Amino acid sequence: MSKNKAPYIGENSPLNRITAYFSALQSSAEEYLFVVDLNSNMILLSDNFVKDFDFPSNIVDDFNNLIMPFIYHDDREIFEEAMKDIWTEEKGKSVKCEFRLLHSNGEYGWVNMSMTVGGDEFSERPEILCGVIKRLDEVARADYITGLLRRSVFYSDLQKELDTPNSHGSVIIISLDNFNVITETYGHKFGDSALRQIAQNITNVLPPDIKLYKLDGYNFGLFMPDAMPEEVEIIFASVQLCMREIRNVEDTIYCTASAGAAFYPDDAKDITTLTRYAEVALELARQKGRDQISFFEKEPYERWRYDIGMQNLMQNCIARGCEDFFLCFQPQVDAKDGRLLGAEALLRWYDNDGSIVAPMQFIPMLEKSRMIIPVGHWIIENAVIVAKKWQKYMPNFQMSINISLYQLEERMFYPFVEDCIARHQIDPSTLVFELTESHNIYDWDFVNKQFAAFHDLGIKIAIDDFGTGFANIGFLKNFKCDIVKIDRMFVEDLKHNEFNRNILKHSIKLCHSIGMEVVIEGVEQEDEYLFVRDECGVDQIQGFYFGYPEMEDVFEKRLKK
Repeated sequence: MSKNKAPYIGENSPLNRITAYFSALQSSAEEYLFVVDLNSNMILLSDNFVKDFDFPSNIVDDFNNLIMPFIYHDDREIFEEAMKDIWTEEKGKSVKCEFRLLHSNGEYGWVNMSMTVGGDEFSERPEILCGVIKRLDEVARADYITGLLRRSVFYSDLQKELDTPNSHGSVIIISLDNFNVITETYGHKFGDSALRQIAQNITNVLPPDIKLYKLDGYNFGLFMPDAMPEEVEIIFASVQLCMREIRNVEDTIYCTASAGAAFYPDDAKDITTLTRYAEVALELARQKGRDQISFFEKEPYERWRYDIGMQNLMQNCIARGCEDFFLCFQPQVDAKDGRLLGAEALLRWYDNDGSIVAPMQFIPMLEKSRMIIPVGHWIIENAVIVAKKWQKYMPNFQMSINISLYQLEERMFYPFVEDCIARHQIDPSTLVFELTESHNIYDWDFVNKQFAAFHDLGIKIAIDDFGTGFANIGFLKNFKCDIVKIDRMFVEDLKHNEFNRNILKHSIKLCHSIGMEVVIEGVEQEDEYLFVRDECGVDQIQGFYFGYPEMEDVFEKRLKK
């Protein structure tokens, strides 16, 4: 059928009588509209319907055949059944259905079609069928809990602001800090109510011309044209105050929020970059302790990007069997005569350009991301293999291996260690597990129970970095271990620092009094060695004075001498 030649509508058709009303209605509607003359089967389509689907005319007589190619093939039966069901002599009958329709962007999306049969009061039978097809992503423009407009509208409105000549201002993302705890404690019904309260409270403190949008999770967004940093801080301070108390029937619930802000056009000029920068600033606020706002800065962002890049590289490395990781070994010697007793296995990593990454750059990332769990398996496996090989040269060679709290929490960690020992047939009494990151321990009963199981296998337990942070004298009261490793900070400047000398001597004496061996780390000078040997009576020494961390082949030469 030619686009220029529409079907003829008879003079008595109800479509003629409603054309003016239909024209006015479609001009203010985003939905696709259609009206069917039930006597002649002629269909009147809205202009947007004709345009988006390239229909031949506003008046058609084969609507079903025209729209069917645009309906997802699995959903065509739904449409056909709905059209059959609505074809009736009953005035006022309505039919609704949902199906996927090919949109003008070339992608299928869900739509809702509603149809109603009608006619005027004088007609004996229905005359017209009115229909509306609405995209469901348009239906969901507002969040059903808070009533706020959603992310898609936020992006649309922000784009209009950015398109305005000479526009400048700030994009702000606000995130509720502990709202999941509130929901878990008081239930989802109260959580929904509280979220509505918070959304309303924040809206009330914003200037009248600033909209609040609901993004995903417990995040909100807004943008402030012409805003300076000082104004953003004032607005956020108001937000903090307005959401301090959430009323419950029995309790007053306290909630805090963190926020990140980026400025346009100074930080960025496009939506994607602006919102990403605001989210990066939000993450920085969380890292600083939450309940505050941070502004986007290039330097922290570059560090964040570097960290993300490092994490991705490490994930890829793990997926390839940890092929870019390797172990170095630092000698541990008998303090009395300098005789080699064993070594500590130290993890190292080649970056993608082949350079060795400093341990302090990547090991904290492994801990934080819990990638230390698979990497820890690799470390233990390879350290045990090396120890077993070196015990051919030195039967009692002792291998010390760092263990993270995250590894202890892993359900399969103990079975893995047990299996590793059995497979390589190594004497477990020649292995030492050194606990790192001890400041994260909150459940001593759990930790001691885990290490008791390793004790039963024959593995010795050591506490690393004694004297720093939480690894202090009070720590020994809770932690049942065999070996204490004292940090280098107590070895530095021993010649001129009487306080350090006294602390070191008494700490070692205390450890010996409760049956613990002591290893001093970081011994680099002869005078340091002589003092800890002769004045302190330390058991073992580990430090540059006796050897740097060495590659496997280099260290092995020590054993073959």
